[in-house]
Amino acid sequence: MDYPETTFIKDYDPGPEATVELKNGRFVNVIKGDYFDAGVSLLIQGSKIQAMPGSAGHAGGIKPDFTIDCRGKTVLPGLFNTHCHITITSPTTMPDLKDVKLFKAYGDQQMEKNMAECLIHGITTIRDAYAENLGRTRLLRERISKGEIPGPRFLQSVVVGPPGSYLLEKVGMVSRWMRSALGLVTVSHELDYSGGVEFPVEASEQQVRDAVNRAIDERGAEVIKIGEQKENMTDYKPTSTIMTQQQLGAVADQARKRGLKSTIHQVSVASFRRAVEAGISSLAHLPRDGVLNRQDVEAFVSRGCFQDPTLSVPYDISYKIKGEPSFDDPDMELLTAFRDRVHSTLVDEYWIPEFQPGAQKHYDKANKEKMKVFGLLPMTTMFKYYAPAASNGAKNLRLLFENGAVITTSNDGGIPPCTPAMMQHEIDLFDLFLNKASGENIFTGADAVKMATINSALCLGLEKDLGSLDIGKTADLAMVDGDPFTDPHVVGSRVAALFLDGRLVINNCGLEMIKT
Repeated sequence: MDYPETTFIKDYDPGPEATVELKNGRFVNVIKGDYFDAGVSLLIQGSKIQAMPGSAGHAGGIKPDFTIDCRGKTVLPGLFNTHCHITITSPTTMPDLKDVKLFKAYGDQQMEKNMAECLIHGITTIRDAYAENLGRTRLLRERISKGEIPGPRFLQSVVVGPPGSYLLEKVGMVSRWMRSALGLVTVSHELDYSGGVEFPVEASEQQVRDAVNRAIDERGAEVIKIGEQKENMTDYKPTSTIMTQQQLGAVADQARKRGLKSTIHQVSVASFRRAVEAGISSLAHLPRDGVLNRQDVEAFVSRGCFQDPTLSVPYDISYKIKGEPSFDDPDMELLTAFRDRVHSTLVDEYWIPEFQPGAQKHYDKANKEKMKVFGLLPMTTMFKYYAPAASNGAKNLRLLFENGAVITTSNDGGIPPCTPAMMQHEIDLFDLFLNKASGENIFTGADAVKMATINSALCLGLEKDLGSLDIGKTADLAMVDGDPFTDPHVVGSRVAALFLDGRLVINNCGLEMIKT
């Protein structure tokens, strides 16, 4: 069933001590990849799952105060997006002056829509992978916690690294203006609301550890982010400003000692190998400059790393460019045809009306190789740089998936024209690159469910509280129509209803709470 209109509710209040039973639902067992037995119900008290009567090892006999009939709908744990950018809301990387004016007028409105859309699509936890100005995300979190706007919980990443490295670049006048057009107003890294903490290029191990501590204690980091890209982000020419292997290991180790996960932006085979050797928790994106080998994947798996593939990156910026090696690659052909089919529908669903022309124009310009900002400044270099992400990236995804790598759901949402809420789109890209490309059904609904729930919870270190349905876990519940095990597209679809922290916050299907 389609739910074009969403009903957010604020008056759900059975009382903090009341027990609410959900019955007649198909409760998903994400660990086993199937459903709990018919007849199992789920009891919520406060924000937690109190009991699951009828399931093995779960005690019954608790009398609920209220009952909600799920009417046979599927009940998933809340979904995750492990890598996105909350404060970036521009619909295009190739704006004109009109786009910039619209962005300044409506950027906050799009950000609020993105947060609401996360819940609308069952996403209750996200990781913000970078914010230039932490003041914006702090304010957003406060507004969500006060109930002023609907939105998911999120973990805040803070970047740590040497000056001049990825996300800690020295920004010139032109770059500053272009970043501003995308919502990245430049902030000095010395300010306590900057999303980046620097240490000297020749920093000792202790200086590196001190920078990690500063990110946590001064900036409130909940995740330590590392940016490694061997080319600068202006002209994509080589840069020497990357960490030594010792520094990289010190960042990962200090984050671990402080009880935090670490994550790294990496888009090369060499960076992938360095990240695995350093013991970084999760690797965002896929190498674009070559294909990993079996030893790379074996090392990745044995170190217990997580892969945040962000397949939406090639969707957004990997286009056919004449003369480029990836032009007629089979994965590029597949992606191009897929994009032609779905892009307009995605624009209509996820972007406010004021931004829809810009999001559509991004696709039109790139498809015609008219990759210019304000019609003057060429962006072709960036698109050429990322074109191989559709070919090499897809091959690396298949290698990781087929060899047992733990993969999450992540989409780099915020990077135009993608939003943090487009997780169903990300699942469709898994299906595209794993199933459609091979002609085999190697990526199943059970894989989609596991990636979007327990894998992602493990990646963020939240598995004790989230990611599966079990006693004592937080009652984040996405109620949907359809069977995700036979149709992966169900994962990330619009919810019929949603519980967040045990509270019913979306009720599109007319659930009724009956006093028992």
